[in-house]
Amino acid sequence: MKTATILAMVALGAPLAACVTDSNRCFPGYVYAPQYDACLEIAGAGPEGGVAPDSGAPDGAPSGSEGGAGLGNSCNGNGDCAGQASYCLKDPTAAPTDPGICSIPMCTAADCGSSYSCCDCSAAPNADLMAWPAPVCVPGDNKTTLVAFGCKCQ
Repeated sequence: MKTATILAMVALGAPLAACVTDSNRCFPGYVYAPQYDACLEIAGAGPEGGVAPDSGAPDGAPSGSEGGAGLGNSCNGNGDCAGQASYCLKDPTAAPTDPGICSIPMCTAADCGSSYSCCDCSAAPNADLMAWPAPVCVPGDNKTTLVAFGCKCQ
């Protein structure tokens, strides 16, 4: 008798589950991130307009004058970066075609300057964060979020 009840519930619930897709499971201003199984705020879309780990330099961040030359410059690949800031840091929650920022791989806190943090995400439980060079300069506004995801930041 219990098996029949379970099967009936599954049969009735299946059409409802098919109505939810990646494009409609989140509220406007948010995007579904399967690696986190969560809805994440689209940078600049929310009330606070947060900045994703590689969505660009934070407001007031220098572009090459602090840290290494080119730190925080927009990039699409490592070839777009030069000098000490030779790595194109991509936001793991953004589309692969979205631009990143030029960052300094194998950094120290002094390399990153005051607007950036030197973070090692090699022990983070997220494969996309683990793929970043260890350590790498990230916008200082993202330090708290990255630490919450298992990164160690200076």
